[in-house]
Amino acid sequence: MVKWTKIPDVPDYAQKFYPKETPRQLDYAEYPLDMMISNNARDFPDHSALYFEGASMTFTKLDVLVNEFATGLRKLGIKKGDVVLIDLPNVPQFIIAFFAILRLDAVANPVIPLNRFSEIAHQANDSKAKGLIILDFLFKENMEGKDFSQMKTLDFIIMTGTGEYLPPIKRILGTALNKIPRMKVWPTSIGKINVYPFQKVIEDGIPVDLPAKREINVHEDPAVLIYTGGTTGTPKGVITTHFNLLANCQQGYNLAYTQLPNMEETHGNGGMGCVLPLSHSFGLSIGMSIGYFFAYHMILFPRPPTPISLLLKEGAAQNMVFCPGVPTIWNRINQDPKSQVYAKKLKNFKGCLSGAAPLPFEVKQQFEKLTGALITEGYGMSETSPLLTANPFLRPRPNTVGLPVADTFMKIVDIDTGDKLLPQCLHTEPYCTEKCGTEGESQFIGEICASGPQVMKGYLNKPEETAKVLRKDKKGVIWYYTSDIGCIDCEGYLHIKDRKRDMIKYRGHSVFPREVEDLMYQHPAILEVGVYGVPSKDPDIGEEIKATVSIKPEFKGKVTVDNLMKWCKENISQYKYPRSIQIADELPKSIIGKVLRRVLRDAEKPAPAEKKE
Repeated sequence: MVKWTKIPDVPDYAQKFYPKETPRQLDYAEYPLDMMISNNARDFPDHSALYFEGASMTFTKLDVLVNEFATGLRKLGIKKGDVVLIDLPNVPQFIIAFFAILRLDAVANPVIPLNRFSEIAHQANDSKAKGLIILDFLFKENMEGKDFSQMKTLDFIIMTGTGEYLPPIKRILGTALNKIPRMKVWPTSIGKINVYPFQKVIEDGIPVDLPAKREINVHEDPAVLIYTGGTTGTPKGVITTHFNLLANCQQGYNLAYTQLPNMEETHGNGGMGCVLPLSHSFGLSIGMSIGYFFAYHMILFPRPPTPISLLLKEGAAQNMVFCPGVPTIWNRINQDPKSQVYAKKLKNFKGCLSGAAPLPFEVKQQFEKLTGALITEGYGMSETSPLLTANPFLRPRPNTVGLPVADTFMKIVDIDTGDKLLPQCLHTEPYCTEKCGTEGESQFIGEICASGPQVMKGYLNKPEETAKVLRKDKKGVIWYYTSDIGCIDCEGYLHIKDRKRDMIKYRGHSVFPREVEDLMYQHPAILEVGVYGVPSKDPDIGEEIKATVSIKPEFKGKVTVDNLMKWCKENISQYKYPRSIQIADELPKSIIGKVLRRVLRDAEKPAPAEKKE
């Protein structure tokens, strides 16, 4: 066990209001992340490690499969430091492959399953990946017939199918009735790249032949490369070490274990809802890694179930204790009439962590009343493994993302240079939402910076971009500059105003889309909202404030744009209410359900003029 000693010389505004039951500092375990599986196999050998579409396996079985697959990869030439891509949805093969790669002291590089060939090729080349593990249907959809010679370092592809870990009857019937998306014939090679079946790699790993001793530095050696979404340019590989990820597990564990009731009874005896993609840092760390730190079994959903209330149905059957997610999931559950039926069957559902987008307070209240589980809103990003802050479960503050997790420190600096430390805001809710950012209050608002054991090692192959976001202070402590704009209120709670790039300049005012969205969510008819700025032809205006909304089913046809505009003028400050509102059936969202303002903003751009010969 080790303490985190890199304490920065800034005020710890959170200390005075930190929950008394939750330690502000921790003693951290130090071991390779894959040891969570072998530890659970030792302590809970016959307990379920995962559940998938009616099938389950014990921790003993999972640990054996991890060892066998690791040996199979080793025979294919994978060694310490090599990178292997994982292009899989939430299926057992993802978990087996992920921990097998780490067991070889190699580097796991998850791919978002929606990614197309060019995106995968960039990720493979940038990381110099040696292997690709992919679902056959994803291969057929995104990669079949492509020029694999573009992937300069790829030695092999491992193919797997959705049905391989289904219950036998489901697999047989699903295959016979064509209910399981699949490739009927798998290639054995593509050019110089050999293709191996997933199960063949496991068979080739029997008997297990792994080194008895590992030469690994958990603080320095990378475990996972997570590629950012690329909204600010070409996607970048975020290097996270074993200790980054394990520390963040313990920070999240500390939060839930000390603040939710009777959590000690669930250790090794509960389920983690995995509806977020494991290929994303949110699902990977807050779902799978923290879940296995609790020795829970993963309740795997390859995609959000339809209807969404089935999440509660499976959760009740599988003793779901915790589930990370995004506001759209909680909102959809609230709107699904069948949720009330399944919610009554939940016996041990204690908590959820919500992230990626603002959590409307009314959505939180309705979900908690429905399920009995508490939702805390958290904040973080891939560069921080990902969790930085979370609202205390029993003392949340609306319109904030809470207090820093253990051994994590926050500061607000000026937007222009990042060198000037800004003061703590003098106020808290509801003043912050209503007035913060107006004349005289902007002195508290700046770029959010974070320091702690979960901060990444850097961006792969990008020293200049790494230097921009990881900066040492005078004490030598590393700070991550998030590009998010916010303030710390008088009780130490963090308020997110927006992203630097999303800030709207309207008639000289700085307008934060998230703040406007939070206010618009108070309208009872609004289901989802995205606020964004578009350039105005009038230079005095700068950018026009626009909003696109979707409407709750019970209000469709009853609420008009004029109704919404009238409400906004009455409830939002004159300088920041939307000047234009449009209603859409659905808003564009990322793979984890975050409304994509960028897509809405780009749709407003005029089409390029046709060139005339």
